[in-house]
Amino acid sequence: MTGMRLLFVYSGLQTMSRLGENVVSAFEKLQKNMRNFSFQPHYTTSHSLPSLAEKIKRFRPHIALVFCKDAHPITAHIRKWAPTIPIGLWVVNDPYHLKDYEWMVSSYDFMLTQDSGCVPYYRRVKKRPSFHVPLAVNPADYRPMNVPLSYQSDICFIGSAWPGRLPVIDRLHPFLLQKKFIIIGDGWEKLKHYQQLKRGIISKKIPPDEVARYYNGAKIVLNIHRTSDDLGRNPRKLPARTPNNRTFDIAACGSFQLATKRADLGRFYQMNKEMVDYLGIEDLKRKMIYYLQHEHQRKAIARGAYRRTLKEHTYVARMRKLVGILHGYLQKRKR
Repeated sequence: MTGMRLLFVYSGLQTMSRLGENVVSAFEKLQKNMRNFSFQPHYTTSHSLPSLAEKIKRFRPHIALVFCKDAHPITAHIRKWAPTIPIGLWVVNDPYHLKDYEWMVSSYDFMLTQDSGCVPYYRRVKKRPSFHVPLAVNPADYRPMNVPLSYQSDICFIGSAWPGRLPVIDRLHPFLLQKKFIIIGDGWEKLKHYQQLKRGIISKKIPPDEVARYYNGAKIVLNIHRTSDDLGRNPRKLPARTPNNRTFDIAACGSFQLATKRADLGRFYQMNKEMVDYLGIEDLKRKMIYYLQHEHQRKAIARGAYRRTLKEHTYVARMRKLVGILHGYLQKRKR
């Protein structure tokens, strides 16, 4: 591979999931280890436009990536100061928030999406080259550890109370009340059975180090994926196929999870040996009962997912593949 210089534009705004920070950190590590790759970040909230112009002049990028819609306004300035380089938009909320950024797509030369279900839409409808870049995990944040009793549970779920998740927990409430359960995140007071369940609910967001402690303390972590149009912002009704980043976070802790059935899950893990999914409430209850009673099997599956995750699903591994994708795209443009 010949050298490639990447300009990465990111708002710099911190989020609980730290997606942007993890991507930047991975690119920095790759830059040290790959002689054919160099990288410059630009943070729209803290770096000035004159500094971007100077950075482009000095760095002479071959390609630019705009990470998430918040950084979109900077695209016109990149076009002005580097008119010959391709610019891509990288979205990480497909298909749930498609309405918020589909109008932006025409401003870009190519698209990156975290969900494979949206790739055909960008290619066929929006007429843009599109590439699937799943989310991943930073093993410095999510790792195995021993935790105090206060973090331990039979069943744990951490995440916001999106409309598609509320009925799942409500229907599980008789089962959960018989177990030690922990539910953490915003909005769970909207549960129909909140009063009965509130003893196990912590109604706030928590940072990754705390999330990892609760994952490590759980016998079973529920990974309830969002439904594809839970907020009514997916007007094309595109499918959600790819597992979320929580899948990799849980696995990197060496914890066992029961994940909503997703079409792509088997592309990332060997089903029933490294990962177990469920389809519907009755299947979920049956599998919770089974795996609570079969500790050895539960732990063996979790170990398999842990090993696969550290090998293939870290941000460094994911960004290494992305560098290859971008290089291939540049080579194809030259033909």
